[in-house]
Amino acid sequence: MEQTRKWMKQEGLLGDSDEVSLAGASKEIVDGDEQVRELLLKQIKISCDLHCACQVVLLHHSDCGAYKASYNFKSKEEEKQKQLEDMAKVEGIIKERFKGLNIIKIWAQMKDDNGGEVEFYKV
Repeated sequence: MEQTRKWMKQEGLLGDSDEVSLAGASKEIVDGDEQVRELLLKQIKISCDLHCACQVVLLHHSDCGAYKASYNFKSKEEEKQKQLEDMAKVEGIIKERFKGLNIIKIWAQMKDDNGGEVEFYKV
């Protein structure tokens, strides 16, 4: 989390923004419970309506517990591909519901087991 906040600050994504961080949020939007999906999308709507949000950052990371709990990945690459696929689906869902909203997709690759070193990539 510390590395993510540092990266967000470097990218100018902190400050005048609303932060909603929920484990497995994209997974829930794609294939989760409808009530949870609507709750997550409602947070985007509130941000748009009250604060004129113009973009959403979807940030996924390697070694994600929410994904590992639901899937039996054979490799790290298989996990990454599933998450990238879900990010693309979520982008479509958000754009369909919130016309004109810019979506930024980020992949965070953990470089060690304790999350101390992370590399961030725009997808």
